[in-house]
Amino acid sequence: MKLCVSLAAALIAGMACTSANAVTDTVTVNVSGTLTRPPCTLTSSKTLTVNFGTMRYDQIAAAPMVDVPVTMTCPANSALSISVMASAVFQGSTTQAYAGKNNLAYLMYWNSDNSAVNVTGVKRSLTNQSGNVDLSMKAKLTALGSGATEGSFSASAVISIEYL
Repeated sequence: MKLCVSLAAALIAGMACTSANAVTDTVTVNVSGTLTRPPCTLTSSKTLTVNFGTMRYDQIAAAPMVDVPVTMTCPANSALSISVMASAVFQGSTTQAYAGKNNLAYLMYWNSDNSAVNVTGVKRSLTNQSGNVDLSMKAKLTALGSGATEGSFSASAVISIEYL
């Protein structure tokens, strides 16, 4: 019995010595990151064609406006800016874009308020956008003076949309 007690005492003493020699380390784990809102998504085509068809040059003023559909889907409280840059504008104008033929211009109008679009790249800012966002416009031909003549015409513009 004495041997069992001595053995038990030795075992406890050994455990006590092990505890006295134990070292404890700690490791800190920091968790961080940044959450961002999902971007807006362009839902209209990235290439749009405005075809005025065939008309007599003496009837340009009566030509109908042609839709330019620009639509997006945005998360709540999105901010964006949109600009239109025509390939060329008539001197002194910010709204009359050169249509690719002498004395012929086109103008664009915002669907939202029928105001003329500045086609020199000036940004229009919109805030608090969410869901389906309609940035559509309409294009209209206009003759400058009485010098329009027959023949084809072609021009282009770039619509830039910056969004958060």
